[in-house]
Formats: sequence, structure tokens, C-alpha cells
Amino acid sequence: MALMWAITIGFMVSLGLAGFMLVHFLKGAMDSRDSTTVDRIQSDPEE
Repeated sequence: MALMWAITIGFMVSLGLAGFMLVHFLKGAMDSRDSTTVDRIQSDPEE
């Protein structure tokens, strides 16, 4: 029974670490300042 609990807790810890690493590296790879800037609409010079 103790082995089952140890495996379950170890699996949950490894899932948590994997999720933390995923979020950490995604936050580092993406520029969060881009979400607040809006590009201007280019007016069509032919109009």
C-alpha cells in the first residue's frame, strides 16, 4: 500500500515539475509586451 502511495505522489510531483517547466520556458520564449501593443491598420494607398 505504501508503494502505491509513493508511486502516486512521485507521479504527481513529476507532472507538476513538467508543467512548471513548460510554463517557465514558454513565458521566456514569448514576449509578453506584445500582447499590449496593437498594430496600426495600414491604409490602402490605392484608395
